[in-house]
Amino acid sequence: MTRFRWCATVAALALVTGCSGADDAAPPAPASGRFVATYEPATTDATRAEEKVLRDNRVLEDFAESMTEYVRIPRDVRVVAKECGEANAFYLPDEHAIHYCYELSAAERLLFAKDGTAGEALDGEVYNSAVGTLYHEAGHVLIGELDLKITGREEDVADQLAAYVLTSADEFKDILLTVAKSYQLSAAEVTDLDELPFYDTHSLDPQRSVNFLCYLYGSDEKRFEQLVAEGSLPAERAESCGEEYTQLVGGWESLLAPHVK
Repeated sequence: MTRFRWCATVAALALVTGCSGADDAAPPAPASGRFVATYEPATTDATRAEEKVLRDNRVLEDFAESMTEYVRIPRDVRVVAKECGEANAFYLPDEHAIHYCYELSAAERLLFAKDGTAGEALDGEVYNSAVGTLYHEAGHVLIGELDLKITGREEDVADQLAAYVLTSADEFKDILLTVAKSYQLSAAEVTDLDELPFYDTHSLDPQRSVNFLCYLYGSDEKRFEQLVAEGSLPAERAESCGEEYTQLVGGWESLLAPHVK
């Protein structure tokens, strides 16, 4: 199977804080902590297949290595792929751990397959979705482990961390396109307004999809002008995306300046 590893993660992550004002920042956190990848054995055919894809492509290992090289954290954070009984991923602050569920990859595979993706392209989209999810959870980790002060809903801020990292180099931006597509497809599955979780701490799926497209467009309007032309990103929203992206980058650079290596 083709490996979809994105390789130069450390170099690209270094870019996202290259212009931050670290000299004027508070003292950094101790650098003793690491991100540590672990796979728990799957027990069903479907989850074994997803475990194999994650392992073969070193999804957790690459994420853990890049984050360890990127940021100082005061203690180890485990990144665990496992069966959870649900299609989900989450950060557990009391355990200092990210849990990524094999069931989530299986659900994403069904979603993309229903849209007509197959073969290696399907594995690639599942891979991209997993990477995007891990960097969303990384947002929660950094907020929790570094006690970052944020204003606004944490889930939205975690989405912004994923966008911040995945727009740091051109070769990562297709990952964010897949993430946006996943939320768009998920939104299309809802046919009754009563099914929408308006009460949830996350923004609604169509909002998250458009937000990611807006950050992509704001990062490179020429490359992603087709998003507006085809209507995936409404022109009214696109007008403010450059400013939104600048605010996102400036905010995360300021938050992380004391902690980057």
